[in-house]
Amino acid sequence: MYEFTDKAFNKDFTKHCALLLQLEEHQFAYAIYEKRSGRLQALRHVPIQGNTGYINKLKLAITNEDMLHVPFHEVRIAVAQTPFTFIPRVLHEEVLNRKYLALNAPVEESDTVLVNNIRSLFIKNIFSMEGEEVSYLEEVFQHPKFFHVTSALLENILRNKDQLSPQQILIDIKQNLMHVMYFENGEFKFLNQFRFTNKDDFLYFVLLVADQFQVDRNTCDVKLSGEIMPDSLLFSEIWKFFQSISFLPLNENIVLPAELSEKPLHIYNSLFSLDLCE
Repeated sequence: MYEFTDKAFNKDFTKHCALLLQLEEHQFAYAIYEKRSGRLQALRHVPIQGNTGYINKLKLAITNEDMLHVPFHEVRIAVAQTPFTFIPRVLHEEVLNRKYLALNAPVEESDTVLVNNIRSLFIKNIFSMEGEEVSYLEEVFQHPKFFHVTSALLENILRNKDQLSPQQILIDIKQNLMHVMYFENGEFKFLNQFRFTNKDDFLYFVLLVADQFQVDRNTCDVKLSGEIMPDSLLFSEIWKFFQSISFLPLNENIVLPAELSEKPLHIYNSLFSLDLCE
């Protein structure tokens, strides 16, 4: 993972900065940037380790990050691994959020159900987080806004909707978790998350989506983001089946320093895209 801290960054003067924080099962990443200029001030990747439960491990990892314990102008937090579902905005009723999600995945009584608005698609993204996790994060950060990582990815993709190919597959890869999206003639058709443990699982889910929508692999464009490199095993496997593969562009509102301009920061694509969410 590529990390960065601006030499001029002072954690005692952060009220003009925004924090983007992305939580996964075994790690989290965060970016601090100046809200007005968009200049990146810090970028960090932190493993979540230990033998205790997830919440206790998360608390320990966050406690050890000094840069997170300062006041920010704004805090946006994304979760990657939790269940989600989409509801058309015109049909959405706030009081039914828990029931909507329960149709798609188990929802514990202690879970907090949250909603994001996907502006360009006129849909609501409904997802859950552990109630204890939400309470802890609201104690640590002042008025954090919560998002599902798929909300951030969609906002990034949709702002460049006119550049999508007639058949467009987009894949975002986390640790043992992938989100696969499909657009046809610029129209959103599909998004789901899949857990995988090896290259065979990974390839199976990608080809399953391609076959479901009768994609022509010779002309379909595949855009990648997240934890995948051109020299990786996952990349070489997908290259066997698709002729057009590239990486999803970053949210250009985040201004990168010169020393990071040539780095493969598509790893942090969903993290940077949090800035685009409503």
